[in-house]
Amino acid sequence: MKNVSVIAFYSFFRIDDLTQMETQVQSFFQPLDIKGTVLIGPEGLNGTIAVPIIEEKNTIEFLKNLGVDSQNIKVSKFDGKIVFNRFKTKIKKEIVTSDFDLSIEEIEQGQFIDPEQWDNFIKQEDVEIIDTRNDYEFKVGHFQNATNPDIKTFREFKKYIEERKEELQNKKVAIYCTGGIRCEKAGPLMQKYGIDTYQLKGGILKYFEDTPASQWNGECFVFDYRVSVDKQLQPGSNELCFGCNMPLIPEEKKSPHYEEGFTCPYCYDQLTEKKRRSLTDKRDHWKRIL
Repeated sequence: MKNVSVIAFYSFFRIDDLTQMETQVQSFFQPLDIKGTVLIGPEGLNGTIAVPIIEEKNTIEFLKNLGVDSQNIKVSKFDGKIVFNRFKTKIKKEIVTSDFDLSIEEIEQGQFIDPEQWDNFIKQEDVEIIDTRNDYEFKVGHFQNATNPDIKTFREFKKYIEERKEELQNKKVAIYCTGGIRCEKAGPLMQKYGIDTYQLKGGILKYFEDTPASQWNGECFVFDYRVSVDKQLQPGSNELCFGCNMPLIPEEKKSPHYEEGFTCPYCYDQLTEKKRRSLTDKRDHWKRIL
């Protein structure tokens, strides 16, 4: 699947009939050459899909008609490896797993900074920048002077904020994530704790799209076979380790513990002969299709 547009989208809005929404989404996408995943929940829609470029405009119009905010639709062009294996829909309790127990009304109270104003905002002395993503995403790239909460999953972010809430109540906090969806839950959660919180509207991807991204260091991790994208939204220089699925920056591939298709500095001591045989088959499979 080459010459495609990768469309990442989400919006929070109430969906009463999840099955009907799933049928509507499947009916539109299944006849087309589209790959990716769409999550459907009582609180809205969240998905990333790869569509032929000629289908891009119709797909965006369809998403907007479903209720997706146009500002929460990010598009990047891609001509190369397969991005996703197939198309699928999933009905979920949450469209981004958090266990924050927020209502849609609370989520709608979020405060936002547009990408064009973001750099000036985060340069203010009384602003702390906090990355809401996982630790391995931060490693691939992050904003200058950003705080890394050092979390393995988004669920852990609540505990991190609970531990720092008194300190953070005395300043303004700027938060960001890949496409904006995690911040739309993190922001209202922080506001419930009395923290003056501002989200990067549209996330890192929109920041890359609308600005020179001068305050960003590195690339941005994405949850597909591209692994990361650069500031021009083109596939980046990072790769996944087949042994543990950790993203590897170029410097990590120079490690003596890195063996392409098998191990990296994070998992080299876990390689057994049985696992090596399994990874050989896995590597051969991906070399055939990518």
